[in-house]
Amino acid sequence: HAHAAIGNSIIINRSAKKYSSFVKNMQRKMGYISRGKNNIVSHYNAKKRIYTRRKLARQQHLAIADDDTTKGIASYKSIAAGGNTKWKGITLTEPAQNSWFDDEGYPKTSRDPITGRFVNPWSSERSNGENGLVNFLRWKFGGLFRTLDAVGIVDGDAHDKTNPADIQKINRNAAVAAAPFLQADKSIHKTIEDTTNSNADDNNESEKIDLTWIGHSTTLINFPGNFTVLTDPHFSNYAGPVRRNEPPSFGVDDLPNLVDCVLISHDHMDHLDYWSICELIDKSTVKFWVVPLGIKSWLMDKAGVPPEHIIELEWWEAVRLSKDSLSSSPEIEGLVRAFDKSSERASDELHRNISEKNSLMITCAPAQHWCSRTPFDRNRRLWCSYAVHATPASSENTGFPPHTHSFYFAGDTGLPPEFPLHHMIGDRLGPFDLAAIPIGAYEPNWFMRESHCNPAEAVKIHQAVRAKRSVAVHFDTFDLADEPREEPPKLLLDEVDRVNKEILNMAVEVVAVADEVGISAELEAVESGLASDVIVRSAEDSHATTEKLVKLLPPLVDFAVIKQGQSISSAATRIEQR
Repeated sequence: HAHAAIGNSIIINRSAKKYSSFVKNMQRKMGYISRGKNNIVSHYNAKKRIYTRRKLARQQHLAIADDDTTKGIASYKSIAAGGNTKWKGITLTEPAQNSWFDDEGYPKTSRDPITGRFVNPWSSERSNGENGLVNFLRWKFGGLFRTLDAVGIVDGDAHDKTNPADIQKINRNAAVAAAPFLQADKSIHKTIEDTTNSNADDNNESEKIDLTWIGHSTTLINFPGNFTVLTDPHFSNYAGPVRRNEPPSFGVDDLPNLVDCVLISHDHMDHLDYWSICELIDKSTVKFWVVPLGIKSWLMDKAGVPPEHIIELEWWEAVRLSKDSLSSSPEIEGLVRAFDKSSERASDELHRNISEKNSLMITCAPAQHWCSRTPFDRNRRLWCSYAVHATPASSENTGFPPHTHSFYFAGDTGLPPEFPLHHMIGDRLGPFDLAAIPIGAYEPNWFMRESHCNPAEAVKIHQAVRAKRSVAVHFDTFDLADEPREEPPKLLLDEVDRVNKEILNMAVEVVAVADEVGISAELEAVESGLASDVIVRSAEDSHATTEKLVKLLPPLVDFAVIKQGQSISSAATRIEQR
């Protein structure tokens, strides 16, 4: 026994030294959220939580592994083994399965039948690794590949660059001014203190969604009903090997005492940051973590998040949270298959039960992206976007049903060229009062187009999901691609101006044609000798018809660019030309 104890002591000491060396290396190389010592403590506490939970599980013979790993696996009856195939009126150019789509043609959570990895059902091959090592090297060592192309070793024209018709390029050799941002008064842009300490009794403030952009895809959103949501929290100095351009506008210490839930869109290191999660857990800031399939086990095993605080969803699945009062902690009312006919009755009953409470419904929606944290786990975890609907408790004083406020978080997404993904999201979950849409990391286009959208495509997503106002995210924080930092906001605002001018020109043409038709009808009425009241009614009908035609036109695009640390409201404001 003495020899065994000495042996165990030696092993423990060696492990402690090895772990201490690991921590010092991480501290030196990776950088931390704010203060290095705090992060070391967070890391130690996370590991301690994991080891304690595993020990208790072994003692009680409980399985820690998630039992829902087969969730979302499809039956593999092929509808397209290759070539072009029509599916619900949509041309699919890549292999697909019947079970990857529902009866109405909407994409479902799907896996590759051979590898078991998640796929984008509308582009199963491209999402499963079209851009391999060779293409990555082609991007990073473009000069070398051009040299090899000159001697005929590789084909330098194998991939097209960005199409000038899709996105207008700026002269990168010219002097570039500071990045343009939306100029607005203080009623639109506020600080984080204004949004987190707003007076709940102020009707104007309580009836708006307030969003603060902290940096990259990290936003803090305050919903009516006193719900606070944090998206893709990243407060660290690094995202993998990429260093942050500037410190985050706010730290974990600046957040509210209670964040009702954190939304995580996927597992890439610029969206799922280990150190940020550790600090959030250490400060007991977050009540619930809402994640797509596969990330629950990562949070449990890597960061020690208690499983009862994690809500794991697949596409089109939703969770309802509720609060009894403005100051209470949220509780889970239940999971809802938002568009499953078999659960409609249960959903209606659930809605009736929480009508006396403030409710928050979070729906996991599709996105065109992929997942990976190492070279060996590509698409083992799901990716998604989120639709959030907040409904304050009904009040007997007003006599009207409470208004539901809607928000869309696009996460990371590309714009499918052939598949109407975002139109489907807008049809099922929209319209939205406010949306956060990425606009950066799009160059070179041939390499990034499956993962990210450029500013022109972001405007199309804004229109497709039927957002009343959008705010730009996912730019200026990390240099993830080749475009300059100042380029995305400038191109976005130029594109917004261009699209709005087209809409206004269409409206002018519609009014001109309608007025001409109306005048012709009035002249005919005068020539035929009709009574004056008949002519007046004819003119009124003509004006009403003109208004209906104008309403059929797309609404003007309200897409704002704000600085990190600024806030914006969902309340509509007049769009001004720059």
